[in-house]
Amino acid sequence: MTVVTTSRKAADDLRALARHLAFATGARYLARGKTGFAAISDEAIILFTREHGTIRFVVVGEDGEVALDAPVRSVRIAEREGLINRTLRIADQSVYDVLKRYCDAEPAEAGAPSIVFDGQQKKQIVLELAQ
Repeated sequence: MTVVTTSRKAADDLRALARHLAFATGARYLARGKTGFAAISDEAIILFTREHGTIRFVVVGEDGEVALDAPVRSVRIAEREGLINRTLRIADQSVYDVLKRYCDAEPAEAGAPSIVFDGQQKKQIVLELAQ
């Protein structure tokens, strides 16, 4: 199973982003607080953290190895049109190759935003990862 979480003292926007991703993928959301990675080490972890003002999207596999660590260039949240799609749409092939192991993902056409997913309350989230 996959867990979506944030850094320990995350701002409200990061926690909301993590909850949207957990909802979209059917993963479990974990409010970290004082919980360390050792408590959830047997599960894959998708982590949102902020370092020096930059949001980072980190994927840690069940083995504890970092599979992906990418800065997020921008986050856009818009109103979702139509039915919900519980699949991540990912344009970057290397990001797709990592995430498809931990959640439902499908490749998007080239030139599309890095990651697009449908969150809670009729929201659609677009993450532009810096490469």
